[in-house]
Amino acid sequence: MTDQKKPAPIFPARIVDPRFQPHTSPKWRGNLPHLYKEGCTYFVTFSLIDAVAGHIRRKRRLETDNEPETVAKELDPNPSIGCCLLKDPKAASIAEDSLLHFQGQRYALSAWCVMPNHVHVVVTPFSGISLPEILHSWKSFSAHEINKALAREGRVWEEEAFDHLVRNERAFSKFVDYTENNPVTAGLCERPEDWAFSSARLQERFK
Repeated sequence: MTDQKKPAPIFPARIVDPRFQPHTSPKWRGNLPHLYKEGCTYFVTFSLIDAVAGHIRRKRRLETDNEPETVAKELDPNPSIGCCLLKDPKAASIAEDSLLHFQGQRYALSAWCVMPNHVHVVVTPFSGISLPEILHSWKSFSAHEINKALAREGRVWEEEAFDHLVRNERAFSKFVDYTENNPVTAGLCERPEDWAFSSARLQERFK
């Protein structure tokens, strides 16, 4: 898929406020609770195995009423921590391709950015498809292909992913902006569209 045209972001049909969805008990993976609700949109961050700072690794509760920028910054690893495998264009391309493989079939991917040591995504799973299934697919496929491409062995991704329910259209816009501006904020490029592995570089944009 690397040499094909990248599919454009998809704006969800509607932003579902999770407060008005049926209550879902937290699902525990590792040390963190994760709230999953049908039809909702999520801001997701997942990182390389050696990129997650200790205070984030120990963070136990993500579903708060914090502003989107606060939530995103709390979950954002320093982009220079660890070996930064995703600096290699081959690895970054594999990670991006794994995100886009089922775009429009299993989920609406509204924004993404592959940073040197982590990935940000704004995603809405389609009915019958769970966020854990999507994350497992992304991480399992990309880990295998990255190890093969870079002639390495061992774990690639941190076991935990950090997800936050998007509460309204304002929060949606904030998380999209944060995702696409992450390379600029980190001093890696001057404009979001200059980053090679991000939805910001696509000319066709959602409204």
